[in-house]
Amino acid sequence: MRIYPSPGLLVRDPVKRDALPEEGREVADNDHYWLRRLSCKDVTLTPPEVVAATESPPADEEKPVVTKGTKPETSKGSDS
Repeated sequence: MRIYPSPGLLVRDPVKRDALPEEGREVADNDHYWLRRLSCKDVTLTPPEVVAATESPPADEEKPVVTKGTKPETSKGSDS
């Protein structure tokens, strides 16, 4: 069977010792670990919905430029 992590959850695979990928993984149908994960809804048999790519943020937004070797600005009057 192919299983997928439930949305928002990180589910570890005890055999491969890694996180279950979003695109799912084939596991044995009679594996008690995965059957328990299914019963408590940590994983699902249905693939996740494909979310359309969102538009990139406008390029005109100004981001602070930090150059190497400069200290970030701090407000005067801080306790440090």
